[in-house]
Amino acid sequence: MRISKLLPIALLLFFCCRGNAQTPPKPGASSSNVEDGKKVFARARCNACHGDQGQGTNIGPQLAPPGLDLPAMMHYVRQPVGNMPPVSANAVSDQELTDVYAFLKSIAPAKPVELLTGDAQKGKQLFVTFGCYECHGTQGQGPLIGSRIGPPAISQSAFTQYVHHPSGQMPPYTEKVVSGQNLADVYAFLKSIPPPPPTASIPLLNQ
Repeated sequence: MRISKLLPIALLLFFCCRGNAQTPPKPGASSSNVEDGKKVFARARCNACHGDQGQGTNIGPQLAPPGLDLPAMMHYVRQPVGNMPPVSANAVSDQELTDVYAFLKSIAPAKPVELLTGDAQKGKQLFVTFGCYECHGTQGQGPLIGSRIGPPAISQSAFTQYVHHPSGQMPPYTEKVVSGQNLADVYAFLKSIPPPPPTASIPLLNQ
């Protein structure tokens, strides 16, 4: 009699436990892989705008280490703002984004760069002396060989880090060649350049 009363309870516990054991994992909850994330970061061409180590360039901001949590980063990648194109799940899956996040998290933060006061006039001269104009134009307007850098869309710190440790085809300008003060002057010069007029304000481009 007692066994018959306990049997329904035992069966209920069995099926509840079995159901919990088969519950599928939530998206992004599976383990991440740093090496896979590095490969996806390159394959999806994230490095073209954000640098090979997510350090940021004049096109895209610094990503490593990420300042957002994983769900926020995934949401932004799927529904970005500004000039970044959206990345669909067909192009890069949620698991692959989880791996990319792990890769970015694995990168040690760059050593803080001391912010220096720059002299725009000296920076204009150095821009010519160091040959920056040969790739980026006399006003940093690009695009020649290099992209547009005037006025810069990144911080002085990120600018200095990128010049000293660039990605892509740009050669590195080490601190022995271009000091932090030199780059602060060049940055001040580039910052003094007014942004280009909007396309809508140019009649010939709106005919």
